[in-house]
Amino acid sequence: MNSKLIFSVALFFALGHFVGLTKASAQASVPASAPVQAEAPAAAPFKEPSVRLAVGPWVTRVTENEFTVLWTTNMDAAAWVEVAPDDGTHWYKEDRPKFYDSYIGRRRLGKLHSVRVTGLKPGTKYRYRLMQQAVLENSGRTRVILGEGWGTPVISGKEPYSVRTLDSSKDSASFWVVNDIHERDSVFRNLMKGIDKAKLDFVVFNGDMTTQIENEGQMMDGYLRSASKTISAAGVPIFYNRGNHENRGVYADRLLDYFPTTTGECWYAFREGPVYFLMLDCGEDKPDDDIRYYGLSVSQEYREQEAEWLKKIVSSQEYKAAPLHVVIYHMVPADPKTSWYGEQQASKLFMPILNGTGVDVMLCGHYHKYSFFKAGERGDTDFPVVVNSNSDKLSVRCSYTGGKGKIDVDVVDQSGKVIHSHHFTR
Repeated sequence: MNSKLIFSVALFFALGHFVGLTKASAQASVPASAPVQAEAPAAAPFKEPSVRLAVGPWVTRVTENEFTVLWTTNMDAAAWVEVAPDDGTHWYKEDRPKFYDSYIGRRRLGKLHSVRVTGLKPGTKYRYRLMQQAVLENSGRTRVILGEGWGTPVISGKEPYSVRTLDSSKDSASFWVVNDIHERDSVFRNLMKGIDKAKLDFVVFNGDMTTQIENEGQMMDGYLRSASKTISAAGVPIFYNRGNHENRGVYADRLLDYFPTTTGECWYAFREGPVYFLMLDCGEDKPDDDIRYYGLSVSQEYREQEAEWLKKIVSSQEYKAAPLHVVIYHMVPADPKTSWYGEQQASKLFMPILNGTGVDVMLCGHYHKYSFFKAGERGDTDFPVVVNSNSDKLSVRCSYTGGKGKIDVDVVDQSGKVIHSHHFTR
């Protein structure tokens, strides 16, 4: 046999024997029970979290030149408001001015949003739109990632929200007052029926809208969610006046975060039409050292600070120039025998300052029942006092024409029936 052929045949069998040994060795090294590894599944596509409106909006701190819009989102977000005049133009006709939720030069991130819109004209209706971007990551100076923007719709039959600034040159003012709701949302909704046709300038929350403030959800479920669906939907702003119960609860210190004022305090003033409004804070109804306040109440000191502010206000040219004056006050001027400590102390401070300044009427709550006191009948006041119940609303119309002023106050029940009426002239 050819020597080359013999070498090739030998090499073939040698290689075959080596391959067989290698394969057998490899199979022997794998346990019989070892599972067969499957291929890893493909990664799911990234889905960005959706930021959406949770509760709101509601509008407060309205003046002739500005207003503040507040709302909450379902997750942390960076937010802003776009504003346009109510001039009939399409929203996308031009790039609308943007006002950011910011504080001391930095945009705020969170679920509660408060945007101050400034540079406006008196007595002018404006449209506005809520905008926000979800916070996808917030690692401080290392990295901040914001998601895609989302805004309240302004097309396909959806209208933007609206609100009108105050106007001191008008000859009239119209508003509603509710108080002592104590989280009875169904009562609140009944009282707000018809607001879309009432042509109001604003609505006043005159205290004790909750029994205490333990968390944000308590305010939302108690009245604020319904307020956004009724009052804000009608383009009407809200002015909040604190009662004694809003002094209580672990969240009580946050009230002005949800209802900011022009003074940064729970007392403030404003003018609409011919009327100068005084929003007076009452503080707590018991002594500060009452055991139920756990040593946290300093209401008397706060009332004393308020009294100094009130002296300046009633001495101001703005106050004196207004033809009519209305005081919004949660408590009632004190009866010297039956009233509690808080009412007694507040009356000693405030009533002597108010007397002689042309107050036309004081609107109160607190007692959960209707009352009316003529000037001098309660707390040594020289002005009348209307006390609203906890289940009705006050519908108030003020006017000043031809040198004559008039204030009509109707007490309206939940069915819309007028059950008491009072008329005051100047």
